[in-house]
Amino acid sequence: MTPEETREAIGRMHAVLTGALPLMPLLPTVMAVALWDRCGGWQLAAWLVAAVSAPGLRYLLVRRYRPASASTEEAVRWANEVTVSALLDGLVWGVAGIVFLVPDSSALQMLLITMIVGTSAGSIFATSFWPRTEFAFSVPSVGLTAASLAMQGTQGGIGMAIALLVYLGILARIMQQAHATTLEAIRLRFENLALVEELRAQKELAEQANVAKSRFLAAASHDLRQPLHALGLFVAALRDRTTDAAAQPLVDKIARSVGALEQLFNALLDVSRLDAGVVEPKPRHVRLRELLQRLALDFAPLARAKGLEWRCQGPDLVVHTDPALLETILRNLLSNAIRYCEKGSVALEWRLAGGQVAVTVRDTGIGIAPEHQREIFREFFQLQNPERDRDKGLGLGLAIVERLTRLMDCRLTLRSAPGVGSTFEIALPLGNADAVGAEAPPAAEAELGEDGGRLVLVIDDEAAVREAVTILLEDWGYQVVAAASADEAMAALTRAPDVIVADYRLREERTGAEAIRQIQRAWGSAIPALIVTGDTGPDRLRQARESGYAVLHKPVQPAKLRTFLRLSCRRRVTGDAEPNAGGEPAREQVSM
Repeated sequence: MTPEETREAIGRMHAVLTGALPLMPLLPTVMAVALWDRCGGWQLAAWLVAAVSAPGLRYLLVRRYRPASASTEEAVRWANEVTVSALLDGLVWGVAGIVFLVPDSSALQMLLITMIVGTSAGSIFATSFWPRTEFAFSVPSVGLTAASLAMQGTQGGIGMAIALLVYLGILARIMQQAHATTLEAIRLRFENLALVEELRAQKELAEQANVAKSRFLAAASHDLRQPLHALGLFVAALRDRTTDAAAQPLVDKIARSVGALEQLFNALLDVSRLDAGVVEPKPRHVRLRELLQRLALDFAPLARAKGLEWRCQGPDLVVHTDPALLETILRNLLSNAIRYCEKGSVALEWRLAGGQVAVTVRDTGIGIAPEHQREIFREFFQLQNPERDRDKGLGLGLAIVERLTRLMDCRLTLRSAPGVGSTFEIALPLGNADAVGAEAPPAAEAELGEDGGRLVLVIDDEAAVREAVTILLEDWGYQVVAAASADEAMAALTRAPDVIVADYRLREERTGAEAIRQIQRAWGSAIPALIVTGDTGPDRLRQARESGYAVLHKPVQPAKLRTFLRLSCRRRVTGDAEPNAGGEPAREQVSM
């Protein structure tokens, strides 16, 4: 055995003896009571004291030993001490086999032999971890008793002696097998521990690799968004400045390419925001037909353009849900349905089902095989698109759908078969028609008026971004002060800015929220502020959201930025609540 196996075996023997030793003095006591009438006297009393003292010695040894802290040498020394105590115990019982073997009472003889043999057999479990302890007890106790029987000279005594010696041989064989089994169990335990430790190490390596990958992707996403953000702003400025009819188509193609990149980055951002838990459902009571018929206005022409039959039907029902998130879910499902359906029909239907409202998107397209019906909700998994054709989507729509339905706590079911089509169904809680509130229509951009001459402070540590934002805002008629930090901005400002636009991650571990607060302390806390961030890590997203300022994610669409600036400048005049780029100051929206 290895040192570790030896310590383990002795430790297990210690555990068994701890539970068994308190009962051991009962056997010699019972024996003494049975023999007292025939063998009473000082000899039986002395034997009883010795027979009780041997287990008592082992009990003291057990109480003294500490398996958890013992070295291998200490464990072996303790096991040998227990073996010596077992030898003394075996001698005591062997003496009983000589002195108290009553010749004329078969019953008392059988009682004594049974106790000796039974004690030897019963101790196999405890001593299989350390076999020499078993033999230290069995050989003297059984051997001396066999010798005493043989010395009687009777046929029965000799036969019994031979039987006891055969029993010793059988006992030795059983002990050998028990020890081998015990040792194998101990070795398997250590092998399992080694495997568990190896698995733990591999798990830690995998987790570290996953964390490193996440950090890399977050850093790469941030670093890629910076130039893409600047590129989008430059393209917007270029489009406004281009008057050459021949150059305009080229600018439009550049803008479409930038838009395709923005679509990919925004889809990735949507997944990150959902995983970060910064998207909070805002359920309210809404008329489902009005919401879905607005979707039909967008998707019916797309379906008919592919020669598909379009159906949009259902009763006038009210649901209690977040209409913006529900619209995102259905837009993704309808986009996929039309994209993967070449003939037949696409249907958007709803009905009352079991106290809930079931909204169904059904198509007669290619369908989904059973083995892929879970995989389609993974990021970037796509059927029928090995060449990664962007026109067939990015493989993120259903991943977003699955996360949003889980976030909204509504059941999503899928029924599909290859060549037959697919049916996605969402179960929504039934709403209250009396609680439906009228939504104020969003202000049109044209109604916001122009804000020429307003001063916008831009804080961003990327020079290209500062230059792009400056060019674009000046083309829109704003005055711009662009700085790389709050301190640089403080040195450049000669009056209070009307709006602050700050990147979230600045140099020297500073944040845009800190920069905004510094400017507001110096020039007035009422200055509207917008945080623009290229971070997609869950922690960064939560921090940006919890800053309390409006948030836009790079690459920012120029139209959203312009709307925010106009709303902010109007607020400076009217004193209205501070606007958010997406509508609500504390809310992150998912928009495809």
